[in-house]
Amino acid sequence: MEKGKREVGFEISYSMTKILDNISRYSEKDIHGILGSTLGTPYLDYRKTWEGTSTACIPDFPIHIDFELNDCCNQACTMCPRNSKSHPQVRYAINTHAALDFSIYKTVIDEGVSKGLLSVNLGAFAEPLLHPDVFNMVRYAHDRGILDSRVITNGLLLNKFIEPIFDSGLVHLFVSIDAEREQTYRSLRGKGFNIVKSNLLTFLEEKQKRNATLPIVRVSFVDMHINNSEKEDFIVFWRTRVDIVDIQIFDNFNYDTRQQYDKTPHKKWSCVAPWSRVAVLADGTILPCCNFFGRNIPIGNIRNMTIADAWNSDSIRRIREGILDDTLDNCSICQRIGE
Repeated sequence: MEKGKREVGFEISYSMTKILDNISRYSEKDIHGILGSTLGTPYLDYRKTWEGTSTACIPDFPIHIDFELNDCCNQACTMCPRNSKSHPQVRYAINTHAALDFSIYKTVIDEGVSKGLLSVNLGAFAEPLLHPDVFNMVRYAHDRGILDSRVITNGLLLNKFIEPIFDSGLVHLFVSIDAEREQTYRSLRGKGFNIVKSNLLTFLEEKQKRNATLPIVRVSFVDMHINNSEKEDFIVFWRTRVDIVDIQIFDNFNYDTRQQYDKTPHKKWSCVAPWSRVAVLADGTILPCCNFFGRNIPIGNIRNMTIADAWNSDSIRRIREGILDDTLDNCSICQRIGE
């Protein structure tokens, strides 16, 4: 291998950790140490609870809720089920343009903070910056006592929300990019590579000017055949600019889970989501996890039941049992999916 390439490889491996079976993380910083110093002992206690999640113990209430704020996106990424051309097999309704009402969100938060909810993600399944109240929602959660928050965005609209982000108290800002070259980005995600890159660099400059610790900024890259040759360059470019670089394995969502599926491959990960979290879609549907496959196995709707009701329902109990004995095809596929 040529000298320059070897040096890049060494730098990458030097600070990489495996945080999940499907994510490799590169960071120059002790992120949990930084957040512990910034947010205090309650945050550290919450992280211990989160990291201790297992199928042996079910908390009285979800630790974390993922919210889909709107059932739409301003991109059509090839690896996302929202791209119907690349995912003709999916059997759930998607791209309905439903939007989560702020009042319903408040109801969920108010219920949660009194029962143990500690963390929220306002970026599940869709582009959250399309929702006009996204950072008012973040601020409301923190004002009510939520410790951790994250927004996962494609970054196309990031330049319009710099002040609201800092005002909201957001803890984590995650930007999905997946490429280091414009042509690759265009093939995977569509137009906007230079806009996203410029928006994020501008935000990072503003964060530095303010000498702000929060939000912690992460960029992510889904490792696929089309972009694999750019992975090392992506890590090298971003690792000294942002707080975290995550490299994720590719998940192929293009399955009709009603069809026969080969369970021979080993699981790529062991799911514990229904023991720690739920997701709420824009139309109020409650899911047992934050994966697109979760849309096949809803456990209720926030418009006619509480999160606590869903968390203790027969529906989620059967899902937990199906994961444990590997008899729930939907979840068996999800834990094995690949190219």
